[in-house]
Amino acid sequence: MQDNKREFLYDCARYIQGEITEVRLRGNRKDCVLLASALKESRNLFRCLNEEDPSISAVVNALGKKREASRKLKRGVGFTWPF
Repeated sequence: MQDNKREFLYDCARYIQGEITEVRLRGNRKDCVLLASALKESRNLFRCLNEEDPSISAVVNALGKKREASRKLKRGVGFTWPF
């Protein structure tokens, strides 16, 4: 089970960095929606941070959205988002 989690998190990191275009999720719809939201907001933050000249307000906004998605995931599923 630990290897599956490690592989899943590796794929999530690759998605956030733009190395792959999708991560397939299976399971309870509510859980998948919460996880997809955390993935999306993490990727948006990564992109924002890697812009040519990122603005502080854009980064702070993206960080806030990512934190909120992470909190919802923790409350809804009990999974602490490592990104």
